[in-house]
Formats: sequence, C-alpha cells, structure tokens
Amino acid sequence: MWSKFALLAIIVKIQAILFRIHFYAFSVVCALTLGVDEQTIIDVLTQRTYSQRRDVAFAYERRAKKDMISALKGALSGSLETVILGLMKSTAQYDASEIRGSIKGLGTDEETLIELLCSRSNDELLEIKKVYKELFKKDLEKDVAGDTSGNFAKLLLALVQTKRAEPSSIVDYEKIDEDARALYDAGVKIKGTDVATWISIMSERSVPHLQKVFQRYKSYSPYDMQESIQKEVKGDLQKSFLLSADLCSSPQSKGAKEKIVTRIIVSRCEVDLKKICSEYKANFGQSLQNTIIEHTKGDYQKVLLGLCGPEV
Repeated sequence: MWSKFALLAIIVKIQAILFRIHFYAFSVVCALTLGVDEQTIIDVLTQRTYSQRRDVAFAYERRAKKDMISALKGALSGSLETVILGLMKSTAQYDASEIRGSIKGLGTDEETLIELLCSRSNDELLEIKKVYKELFKKDLEKDVAGDTSGNFAKLLLALVQTKRAEPSSIVDYEKIDEDARALYDAGVKIKGTDVATWISIMSERSVPHLQKVFQRYKSYSPYDMQESIQKEVKGDLQKSFLLSADLCSSPQSKGAKEKIVTRIIVSRCEVDLKKICSEYKANFGQSLQNTIIEHTKGDYQKVLLGLCGPEV
C-alpha cells in the first residue's frame, strides 16, 4: 500500500513535469509568434529528449490550436530548419526518412545508403525496417533491391537482412585468423576478387571481430585492409567496405559535409553522441565542438553545439 506522503510526493513530481512541459510549450509559442526567437527554439528542443519534445509539441497544439511541426516549418529555414525538424522524429523515424529520401525519385544518394546501412546495429536496422514500413507502406529490402544493383546491392541487402553477428566477450582467435586469411586469399593473393567472400565476412561478422581481423590481415598481406580494398574494388562497393572497416573519409564538397554532419548529430544525439564526441577528440586532438565552431556559423552552429553539449 502506498502511504499518503508517498502518493503526495508522486503527484507533486508529476505536476512539476507537466508544469515544465507547458512552460516549454509556452516558450515555443512566444518564440514563433512574437517574431521568430531562434535561440529559444534551439534551447528548448536541443535540451529535451525526443519523448519530451513530443510532449511539448502536444502541449503546444493544445495552447496554440495548431501543429507545432507545421509552425516550425513556416518559421524556420535552411540548415536550422533541417536540424529542428529532424529532432521532431524518433531516431528510427529519422533514419527511415533519410533512407527513403536517398532512394525515391530520380537517382540514388548512395552516400546516405552506405552510411546508414553500414553503421547501424542489427537492433537499429530491425527498428528502421519496422518504422519504414509504417511510414511509407513499403518494404525496405525491396526498395533497396530495386534501387541498387550488382555486388553493391548484395552487400546492402545482406546488411538489411541483419545477418551481422552480435559482439561477444569471447575472442575466437582461430576464426579471426581464418577470416583474415580468407580475405587475403579472396583478394590480393589472386587475380581478380572473390567479392562474395568479402561481402560475407564484412556483413556477417561483428564490428569488434572485424577490427581484430583487419589487424591480423596485415600478417598475410603486404597491404593493410584499407589499401587492399582500394586495390580490389571500386565505386560504391569500395566506399561501403571502407566504411565497414571504419576507414572511409568524408566527401569533399561543403554541402555534402554539412548534410553528413547534420545527419550524424541528429540521428545519434540520443544514442551515442557523447561517445562520438569523446572518440573524436581522442582521434583528432580537438573537440568536435571546436571543429563545429571553426566550420559553421549562426543558428546552425548554435543548434549543433546545443545537441553536442559542453566540451568535457
């Protein structure tokens, strides 16, 4: 049985949560009606979780009698609008929408497909497939198969089918050696490339296992894994293998870089963005926040920094 004091404490906490939600909603109403106060919008939405942002949107609709997402679309523009509207989707909804945008219409945005399908875990891909079906009434596997071809399609489909093994605390050194030797025998050692073997290993082994395989690979091949990939395969398949090996460099155009930065920060802000910031600093000797300050400006810079949080 709950005591009266315990129930009272719970009620007070719920009331405090509801008060904050309505306060944030009122702040957004003011920010969108009394001119456009971008800073308030950034502060409210970047410092809340997706669930809290949805609560704010619901409270906004009750207060303003209109949809908050539509209001944000009408008030914002450019990169800030892209980020803020992305934040109003769940992680899976955002990824599914990005994938859909990369394959619908004329042409295919292979860079987006490669990044999202090669970098997501099995659980994330399963959720993306489910949400993709709900949002677009289409099957993700069929859409990927219909919009890509050849070995590139085979790799992406293997990833969508979530064949990748889950990480294990047990290190199988025999399997590591076997896979390293198989990659060498199927590539550098022979004339041509046994791409099927490469696809199988790259798409079915866990990331920690692959990292050890690539290290072991150096004992068989005169080239490291990155060099071997660049010698053996070309085009989108090469980019996919490089990303799987965590060696792929970003595109060079400013527009493409901005799109990728936005996608990574928005899609990972509630998953592992803190870890990304930490590893970025460890690898490049500079914080991600400082890099954002150097290469962006205005409200776009502010919203990215708001999501990354203070430098640790």
